[in-house]
Amino acid sequence: MIHVWVMSGCYEGEQFASTHLTEIGCVRNAIADVLEYLGVEDEETAREVMYRSSYMKADPPEELIEWDQAKMQTLDKNTLYGILRGWSEYTWDTPYDASIIRTQVKG
Repeated sequence: MIHVWVMSGCYEGEQFASTHLTEIGCVRNAIADVLEYLGVEDEETAREVMYRSSYMKADPPEELIEWDQAKMQTLDKNTLYGILRGWSEYTWDTPYDASIIRTQVKG
């Protein structure tokens, strides 16, 4: 039995998924997908997304959530999950949803 991780999502009723042999690879892919959906390409667009969110305008975030995927290559799994949770908050009131599921391949 082999464990695999699946990033499963839905955008405007269309489902998508990707399968990964490592959990950390799946988390990195999920972050990349969320950033693409939000339009985050650099520090400027990351700040724009964080500040335009309706529920954050009254209390803007003090610290920018990591957006640079090259920097994320050296981060540990727990840190990456924190980044994913941070960016995912900006998709709560949108037609986008994604999650990570651990499953098994049986022979």
